[in-house]
Amino acid sequence: MIFEEKEIRLKDGRTCILRSVRREDAADMIEYLRTVSGETDFLLRNADEVTYTLEGEGDILENKRNAPGELMMVAEADGIVAGNCGIVSRGNLRRVRHRCGFAIALKQEYCDAGLGTAMMEYALSLAREMGYEQVELEVVDGNDRARHVYEKMGFRESGRVLRSLKYDDGSYRDEISMVKLFD
Repeated sequence: MIFEEKEIRLKDGRTCILRSVRREDAADMIEYLRTVSGETDFLLRNADEVTYTLEGEGDILENKRNAPGELMMVAEADGIVAGNCGIVSRGNLRRVRHRCGFAIALKQEYCDAGLGTAMMEYALSLAREMGYEQVELEVVDGNDRARHVYEKMGFRESGRVLRSLKYDDGSYRDEISMVKLFD
């Protein structure tokens, strides 16, 4: 889905543009994904697992841009991709089309600047406009900062997948399912 660009001001005074992804973002998105995947253990992939080609990533971005009921948002600050988030349909069957999934990640240097909250507020308002009644997400157990933001935004725990993620050192982490209902 293509949506209206929105300019926001971060807590430190920098400006940031929230906008729809474009095919031309492919190289920047690959670099961004490698960076954020290497900065935290709370994402699903490791940095070395970001193996997209420019053409493949461009196709993914273009598909998200044109998919009804879905969106991929980038936060552009200081000329770079500082964060991204997405709304993903759970399907078109009548019993699930009221639901969507949500995911977000930020470069470390943009955490605690108000960017994540601004992106979530805008994405959630767009999800509501698309007709969704509930938004679902997963957060890795131990990611207390993200969980706090999700709870502040109205999400509540709805379940847990034990040992959902297995790390290279052999350790595991649970994933906590959370849901936000639009009243």
